[in-house]
Amino acid sequence: MTDPTTPRDEAVARAELRDDEARRLLGMLSAGTLPARAQQWMTDGLEHPSLTVLAGALTSTDERRAALLAEAAESFGLGFASVKAARAYHGERIVASMTAASASSDALGYSNSFTDTIEESVRDSISRLFRPRG
Repeated sequence: MTDPTTPRDEAVARAELRDDEARRLLGMLSAGTLPARAQQWMTDGLEHPSLTVLAGALTSTDERRAALLAEAAESFGLGFASVKAARAYHGERIVASMTAASASSDALGYSNSFTDTIEESVRDSISRLFRPRG
């Protein structure tokens, strides 16, 4: 990340916010980095009460930070209708950013996130089918 006191193009901030929202939905977000990212996004020109709170949320829980990110993404129209839509977006971004040097690790990271989502769905289905008796 750049110096949070140096403004960048607002489109860069919007793209980063959308990327982080996709990662949040996919369970791949490191919420501890969000306060510094929110400070940068605000410097870049994004304004929303959720970002203001998030920028100062160094002592908040990861869940609260993630909720603030979701609120901001929704307010800017950068949210996703479903996890499937977030996964498709995330996959497109990975493919677009791949270089010959990073392709194998990027593909592996995407594959792992997709596999985790399938595993979670299967476990959820099994738990609904085989509820404890008693």
